[in-house]
Amino acid sequence: MQGEHYEGLVAEWYDDWLAARTDDVEFYSGYFEGFRGKLLELACGTGRILLPIAKRGATIHGLDGSQDMLRVLSTKAQRDGLGAVQLHHQAMESFSLSTVFDAIFVASGSFQLLTAPGTALSSLACVRDHLTEGGFFLLDIYIPWDDIATGGRNAYHVTRDVARPDGKRSIVLERFAIDLAKQQKLGTYRYEFYDHKHLESCITDDLAIRWYCKEEFLALLEEAGFRKVETLAESPIYSEGHAFVFKAWK
Repeated sequence: MQGEHYEGLVAEWYDDWLAARTDDVEFYSGYFEGFRGKLLELACGTGRILLPIAKRGATIHGLDGSQDMLRVLSTKAQRDGLGAVQLHHQAMESFSLSTVFDAIFVASGSFQLLTAPGTALSSLACVRDHLTEGGFFLLDIYIPWDDIATGGRNAYHVTRDVARPDGKRSIVLERFAIDLAKQQKLGTYRYEFYDHKHLESCITDDLAIRWYCKEEFLALLEEAGFRKVETLAESPIYSEGHAFVFKAWK
């Protein structure tokens, strides 16, 4: 289950690491401005995107495989007076809810965490089963062309380095391999947590993503039974232009 990576200190510091990223937040919160149906975000994490949508008045549920990420989200929702947000601790490849939704979305390439054979199609089937007739699914995927071009990195390099006013600091380091046959980036991540220059904790974990070309993913959506698919022409997500945004109707 993809949520197992995002536990403990990783969940606690997640918002700090992504604080500078706003493109996906602006895109999805803007897209669902004024949305009056029931909405579900898969892989909602700490609510970085979900909560701005909720603040604009949408009826939104969140689903994630990490209980710790959902705990952070719940704390933030209570702080912001959004305690009515409904959260579900389930895997996005096999979720089963009693509610159906007018729209479901998964943002920021999170769908690509499903790398095991068949899990992507299983997740899409779950999505379709949880949509109302005429409801739609919105997601973005990306191709890590720059990483593919390097062929991998054997040595760690720093990808995040953030500090808090209380003297706490976290550093994220990455090394990775590229499997062209499986279309996967196989990352190993080292998370270092400091208190005033003293290393308090260190976590090392693996995390992979699977990329798709545009036509390949369109075929996957068709196989899952979506009747109509639109590719958004201009995606503001991932400024380097490596992303596709799909909207698929049940």
